[in-house]
Amino acid sequence: MKVRTLLTALALLAPCAAHAQDRYRNDERDRRDDIQLVCYGGAEKTTTEYRSGYEWDAQQHKYVPKQGVELGKSDFQATLTISIHGERGEIQLPKSLIPPLHGGNDSGWWNIDELWIGHDEIRGKFRLNGLNQPRMVINRMNGAITIDGMIKFNGRCDADQGHRRF
Repeated sequence: MKVRTLLTALALLAPCAAHAQDRYRNDERDRRDDIQLVCYGGAEKTTTEYRSGYEWDAQQHKYVPKQGVELGKSDFQATLTISIHGERGEIQLPKSLIPPLHGGNDSGWWNIDELWIGHDEIRGKFRLNGLNQPRMVINRMNGAITIDGMIKFNGRCDADQGHRRF
């Protein structure tokens, strides 16, 4: 009787274990897939501007020359590309988001470090220069992307199938 009960229990648990193994294999397969994304959205970066002109001096009761560098923020629309092959990823930024002092190459591609590819989310960071290492988070369920660092980007990603439009 006990042997029959044990065999029945094992027969019931075997499909569950097989399903768990299949899901694990599917998760591993997802991580090895090539993912190509095109992301559209709004970006913000810090800007510097040299200004010169005249300013009223209340003590001298006249206009005096003034010049200096002012920091500000610039908002604009941007498109970026993300390419993931297995455990490696790269991000291509538009020239408008690349700081004047940067590492990398002229084509605008940077390696994604600490790349983590989960079922619902992709995370990582990339190094533009020694002080600017933005973090990126992509929600795989709705396609929302956030890049946070000295540059900021919020938008939506679409899968790029690599097909030509014409």
